[in-house]
This record gives sequence, C-alpha cells and structure tokens, in this order.
Amino acid sequence: MSTRPPQDSTGILDHLTMRYLRRALDMSHPTDEPYVMSDVETFLTQRVIYVTLFTTGIISALTVLLFQFSRLSWPNFFAKTTVVFVNTTVVLPLITILYSLLLLYLAVYLTTAANRLGARAIAQICQFPRLHDLRYEHHIETMFRMARSKRQPFRLGVGIRAYMAWSRSGLLLYFAASAVIGFVVSLLVSQWLSPYVSPSIAVVVGMVLYTGWLVYRAWRVQFELRIRILAPLTIRSFVNELREEWHTDEQFQDIVTDALNFAGILSSLHIYVHLLLVETLTDRVSAAVLPHSPDNFTPKMAALPVAMQRSIERLLLFSMLIDGHFTSTERNRLKQLQDQKLLTYTMSDIKQLRDDYIAGKGLWL
Repeated sequence: MSTRPPQDSTGILDHLTMRYLRRALDMSHPTDEPYVMSDVETFLTQRVIYVTLFTTGIISALTVLLFQFSRLSWPNFFAKTTVVFVNTTVVLPLITILYSLLLLYLAVYLTTAANRLGARAIAQICQFPRLHDLRYEHHIETMFRMARSKRQPFRLGVGIRAYMAWSRSGLLLYFAASAVIGFVVSLLVSQWLSPYVSPSIAVVVGMVLYTGWLVYRAWRVQFELRIRILAPLTIRSFVNELREEWHTDEQFQDIVTDALNFAGILSSLHIYVHLLLVETLTDRVSAAVLPHSPDNFTPKMAALPVAMQRSIERLLLFSMLIDGHFTSTERNRLKQLQDQKLLTYTMSDIKQLRDDYIAGKGLWL
C-alpha cells in the first residue's frame, strides 16, 4: 500500500499521521496483551510533545516579556491610580493589573489551544479512543459525576488529574490556575531581585521561572494523555488473565474489593484509569466491587492460598502502577506487605515496571 500523504492534507504533522494510520491497517495491536507502543507511534508522539512544549514555552516567554517590556518602557502609562472607596483613598496599579489580566487571558487560551491540538494529534496517531475505549465519552461523563459526588471528594488544586475530571473545561481551568500562580511568583521573584541585579536580569530570571513552570505543567498534560492511551488495552489484558484463573472462585471475588480498597483505587474513581479498572473488574471478575470503609486487609491476604496470594499481589501492583504514578502512600502500603512476607517484588523491580510502562513498553506482571 502506498504511504504517500493525501493531497488535501495540510502540514507535516498531518502527513506523518496519515502515513502511520495507513501502516496501522496492517499492524494492528493484539487485544490480548498489554499495549506496547510501536516505533512509529513513539517517534511521532515524541515529536508532537516536543512541538507542544516548545509552543507553550514561546507563549509563556512572550507573556512575561510583553508585560515587563511595556511596564519598563512606558512607566508613566502604567502609573498607579488613586481610587476613592467608602471615603478611603487607595492607590492601586489598575492599568498594570488590567494589562496583566489581558495578557494572561490570551496566554491561557493560546496555551490551552496548543495543548489540545497536540493531544488531538497524539490521539489520532495512536487511534485513541477508537481502538482502545469505545465507551470513552461515557467514562468522561462518569468521571465528572464522580468528581462532583459526595462519595468521591474532589478539590481543585495544583495536580492535573483533578482538573482532567472536569471534562471539556478542565484543561482551561488547569492552565488558568497554572498561569496565574506562575505569573505571580515570577513577578515576586523579579521584584525581590531588582535591588541586587539589573532590571533586565531580574526580568530574565522571572521569565525563565514562569516559562519552566508552564512547560512543566504542559508536560504533565501530555503524560496523563499517554497514560490514558496505554491503560485501556493493558487493563483489559490483565483482567482477562485474572478471569481465566479465578472467575469461578468466590473467595477471590470477595478479596478483589478489599485489595482495591487497600490500594486506594475505590476512593479515586474520578481518575480515568481507576474508573476503567474498577469497571472492567466488575464486568469480568467480581460484580461486587463497591467502595467501603478501610478494613484489616493484611490478615485476609495472609490467609489465602499461595497461588491466590500471588494473583492478589499482581492486582495490587497493577492497580498502583496503572496510573503511571507510584506515591509515597502506595510505597508505605507495599512495605506493610513486605513486612508480612506477602510481597515478592522488590522496590527496584516495581520502579522498573513503572519506568517500562510509561515508556510504552507495556505493564507486564
């Protein structure tokens, strides 16, 4: 089959994407094993990420430069304004505030647009969600409902995963919060450095801090998108293995909920991969996977047959690693199992599993 790009497509990214999509017709991914990114997928997605991060950095640098250059070039225009409020005279930099809000408004929308385009390109390259999750829109709406429900407490903070639950507006809110935090910090740093160094150096330091912060925040978006692409087929493969081994064993079906509760999965169902894992386990293994209060899981696991202990161990590790994170809380929980001689994997083994997974090499347990 020819891999020449169609004549009506625009841009090298579209050409590369179409070349891969045509090759993918003869290179379908197996559905019975963890998802492993092909060399073409890895190459193209990395290039898209680099372009997205570079664009985010340019927008961030221009935001700081335009603000600082204008303020230093026309100090009279940005002079403070006297405002009378309830018989009280207050001097405020109103023009500076309005100008910074305008720049941040434009920067947030441009940054969000650049990252959405990058995410859409990566999704097309990997054929997501068409070949991964046919109920993707349903899962997105479920995440939003879970985030707003009382059962799943949800607070907007600095982390990306909280905002990802807010469907279409989440990415905009995420970059708005990131831009405001970074911009204020960069101004404070520049103001603090101004008595000790020249104004230009203070501006450059603030610009570097703001740009680095926004680029890091954009990288977090790309990381979460990568996990969303890697997770569905990997979850399906792993759960099918558990079903083949234990779907007729009532003791195993009962302990599944306790294992997920011990891993902290049932308290974070507003996260896409956690929701997908619980839904798949409910459909394929145990119909009684419901959130419940923490209980003493370790004695229950110790009382299981050895073969079942190993399967529960794999389930625990899989549920902790499938979101691409390995937090200190999860390490502490696994150390509890190590102390009870219930964990056969070492921490270095687990770290290597995580590194291979986020590199697109699959999560093999």
